[in-house]
Amino acid sequence: MRIKELAELTGATVRTIRHYHQIGLLPVPPTRDGVRDYGLVHVARMVRIRWLALAGVPLATIGAMAESTVLTDLRSGVEALDEQLRELQTQRDRMQRLIEAVERDGNLSPMPAAIVAFYDRIESEAPDERTRRVIRRERDYMELAFYRGDMPPEAAVLYERLAGADLTESTEGFRVIAERTGPLDRAEMEQLAAYHLERLTRQLGEDFLPVVRAIDIEVARRAADLYVRLAAPNQRDLDRLLADALLTLIEKGQAQ
Repeated sequence: MRIKELAELTGATVRTIRHYHQIGLLPVPPTRDGVRDYGLVHVARMVRIRWLALAGVPLATIGAMAESTVLTDLRSGVEALDEQLRELQTQRDRMQRLIEAVERDGNLSPMPAAIVAFYDRIESEAPDERTRRVIRRERDYMELAFYRGDMPPEAAVLYERLAGADLTESTEGFRVIAERTGPLDRAEMEQLAAYHLERLTRQLGEDFLPVVRAIDIEVARRAADLYVRLAAPNQRDLDRLLADALLTLIEKGQAQ
């Protein structure tokens, strides 16, 4: 039979069959009258390749499969599909949370309403555009972290306290960061990190320690790493210091 007939019989395309020849998945048939002549062995091989490919087995794996390892490789394929299903379920859960957020308060964001309210208020009270840019950058980071599942849900409790308090100090903290010019030495970075941690713990007061004890430290570490990855190159060292200082504070709180 001709290549077009093989394609029709197996639900493939001529282009796919030629690609399988090129990568060694399908043997090239002998020619008859100058034209490739496919037989039943090619039909059987194509059906098997298509079946495995549609099941999610990579082409490279199909090519390496021997009869004695077919069951093992098929089980690996099932495991790969299970992982894809888990990832799809995670994406679906995130989408459902977005739907619930919009239905609840019209806000299209994975962040809890208290955190949205905090950044809305603090940006409106910012004294200049530089400070607003710093606030928006942190807000974008928080939104991404919540979407990825890399932010401890307990953060919402802390922000509820911050959103209901006087935001003067919080605004001032962002202004201090915005007004930094040029590189800072280690001592200056440590001083700035200490200032922000002291301000945060003082503003949160008695709510801080109970919430800290409930935080999953591994999720907190992912949040810290994401924060540093998103930092501008010229402030990455400072952001790493800030993140590590906050992680240390959480660990000390959990040890008490």
